[in-house]
Amino acid sequence: MKNTLREHSAGGADLSPQDQVKRYAVPVGLSPEEKFDHWRSWYGSAIDAPVRLEKTDKLVRPNFNPTALSLEGPGFSLVDVTNEPANCFWNGETRPSDWLVYFRTACNKFSFSGRGESVSPGTVRFFDLSLPGNFHAPAGFSAVRVHFDRDLLGLDDRAMKRLKGLADIRQNPILRGLILPALSGWQRTVIAQEIQHLQPVARSMMLALVSSLLETPADPDDLKLARIATIKKFVRKNFRNHALTVDEVVAYSFLSRRALYYLFEDETLQVSGYIRALRTLEAVDLLAEANSWRRSLTDIAGASGFTTLPAMRRAVKELTGLSLRDAQEKPALLQIRASELRKQTEL
Repeated sequence: MKNTLREHSAGGADLSPQDQVKRYAVPVGLSPEEKFDHWRSWYGSAIDAPVRLEKTDKLVRPNFNPTALSLEGPGFSLVDVTNEPANCFWNGETRPSDWLVYFRTACNKFSFSGRGESVSPGTVRFFDLSLPGNFHAPAGFSAVRVHFDRDLLGLDDRAMKRLKGLADIRQNPILRGLILPALSGWQRTVIAQEIQHLQPVARSMMLALVSSLLETPADPDDLKLARIATIKKFVRKNFRNHALTVDEVVAYSFLSRRALYYLFEDETLQVSGYIRALRTLEAVDLLAEANSWRRSLTDIAGASGFTTLPAMRRAVKELTGLSLRDAQEKPALLQIRASELRKQTEL
């Protein structure tokens, strides 16, 4: 699969986070009709496509209150929408425009290129907006839409036709394990600070997904961020298990130790350091609990994933600068040091 992901990996760098994130709120003092027109204008600009919204009824409900959030960047964008009842139409674009849509809620009336269907919650579909389509958004309709640049992923018309022919790809392991969790939780309050990191990672995830669906090999460097995200998720899920070691991560990732090392060479923490940092943060949280005095330090070490109490002592001292006694006697200082460590683990 030919692609140019690395050339675009800094997409959005010319825009400030405030410029890239757009949050919608209905202005006060407007009539229901004015509210709908305001929403329609915002929606049309946010999705960067010639889509029209029309009311499903003659009147708009007095409590009309749609919400939306958009994240913009060259070759990549997100729109997260919770709609009021509306009909959405598009006539087709002259330029290629492709969406991956994750339906959080059901959509009973959906028509794409003349093919009508109902969409169940959790469905994920590819759409090519160069073809006409429409859907009815019932009250509470919620979806996340990812716009992607087919040239960015090296997709030709034949590849796009195969992707659009997939009825539902939610069971794909990359989608289920990486992309859906990212889409489901991307509205965190610190999203503005994460944009520059999020965009290249999401592109890498999309490339991994597309290459797996088309069973086409992609450039390993372009898959790097998606692989790192997968491995970190595996470690976060299993770090409390004493058996989790770098060798276990090697087996999970199907990489050699050397390849795993080079994969993480630009990360703040190598895999072993990442495991140790997560265990240390778990120990810190357990030590800070109000009833921690009821538990032995050995019990806390075991619950955090450390094989021995001395191993926990060393990790807490090296990563926070505090002894276990200091950690128990100076909880405020401990939380400051723990906060610094959390930034390294991206928690």
